[in-house]
Amino acid sequence: MRRTPAQAKAELERRYNARLAANQKRNDRLFKSGGFLALFLAMTLLTVGLAIRTPEEHTSHPIYSGNTLEQTSSEGSSEEPGETSRPIRMTNSKNLMEGITPMSVTKKNPDNAFITAQTDFAVKLLQQSLKRDGVKGALVSPLSAQLCLAMVANGADGETLAEMEKVLGGDLSLEQLNAYLSAYAESLPSTEKTKLLLNNGIWFKEGYPFYTDFLQTNADYYGAALYQAPFTKETMEADLWEINDWVNTNTDGMIPKLFEELDEQTVMVLINTLLFDGTWETAYADKDVVNGTFYSYSGKEQTVEMMCSTESVYFADENAKGFLKYYDGKDYAFAAILPEEGTDILEYANSLTGASLQSLLNDTWGIEVEVQLPKFKFEYSLDLKPVLEDMGMPTAFMEGLADFSRMSTRRLHIGQAVQKTAIELSPTGTKAAAATGAGMEDECESTYVYLNRPFVYMILDTKTNLPLFIGAMTEM
Repeated sequence: MRRTPAQAKAELERRYNARLAANQKRNDRLFKSGGFLALFLAMTLLTVGLAIRTPEEHTSHPIYSGNTLEQTSSEGSSEEPGETSRPIRMTNSKNLMEGITPMSVTKKNPDNAFITAQTDFAVKLLQQSLKRDGVKGALVSPLSAQLCLAMVANGADGETLAEMEKVLGGDLSLEQLNAYLSAYAESLPSTEKTKLLLNNGIWFKEGYPFYTDFLQTNADYYGAALYQAPFTKETMEADLWEINDWVNTNTDGMIPKLFEELDEQTVMVLINTLLFDGTWETAYADKDVVNGTFYSYSGKEQTVEMMCSTESVYFADENAKGFLKYYDGKDYAFAAILPEEGTDILEYANSLTGASLQSLLNDTWGIEVEVQLPKFKFEYSLDLKPVLEDMGMPTAFMEGLADFSRMSTRRLHIGQAVQKTAIELSPTGTKAAAATGAGMEDECESTYVYLNRPFVYMILDTKTNLPLFIGAMTEM
């Protein structure tokens, strides 16, 4: 006989209560027999997700998956969507952030040392980007790259760490860079009319031994959300979709896809997203937008819409001139630098240094300047691997030489590092987004030997490993 919904519900409740009663009886028996302590320890290990002790040189346990927390990036938040990270539609991934509670750490407000290092990195990143395909232009986010790579660097050691420190921070140590970047990111204002949203996320392979010190540091300094993902051959496509969906959501759709694919050896992905949505302090009226001509680097004359205004901040030196145009609240500004006529833009960009750029931007004049700014959209994708190698940190990408021993007990290297950016300038303001990601790959998981070229072969005595026969195959 078919049961009514009420009868079905009652049956479910009966089974549930029976299961609770059975569990209680079992626990009572364990307690009375002295087995309660063993049960307690087992449940504690299961909850924390720890399986083995770490080597003596580390102070934390490798963290393993096991948590079953439902993922949402703004759980418990009363703010409107878009003000912080939005809920992410995750099916495979599990949010483990509740298991890594951010702790109070010492942070350092930006000073000349940090600003110099940041500007140097920004200039070099642009220069290396333009070397790849400068004719088509470039757009990079130094801050997004810094935040992503600093998280990666927290798992590095030895020569790998030394190279990453030099490229990312110049003379700054990683500990100093963590303190600076954390304070700087927190200091960046975000208002209703001029929003700046930063998000950091780390996905790590289910069951893989990553050190909790590494994850804890990135939670402390960068507020990184931690997600467990299967990262298996069967789930890699779904894992990739979920990671890209997280990026798409946190960049408000400006960067719908960061990674085109993930290698089967991927065991961790670290990502930073940056979204800027600013309203001009003085918006352009329809009458301020006129047709104009843009003379491209390749010599083409292109018809564009020019936004015309009078600005009040001007700067110049013997090589270039420019202006600032403020966004609402004046916390942020759009800066443009125009080299002297006849100067090759690529040569000019290559001549910049962090010091010369800071000098130009700091020496402003409060005079009226007539400005024509083209209305445009631009998207850019950058493979950071050759860029960072040329900037001085090749070891992090080298299988067998990379040292990320503060990240895991296993040997890892950066398999891929990418950044995508997008910008849109309109009469009302500017919207820009960046996402930077690094995929960490295991060097031991996909070992293979293909005898598709000359090889040596033997027949061994397995007790002594002495060869009874030994030969070299060069021709079949």
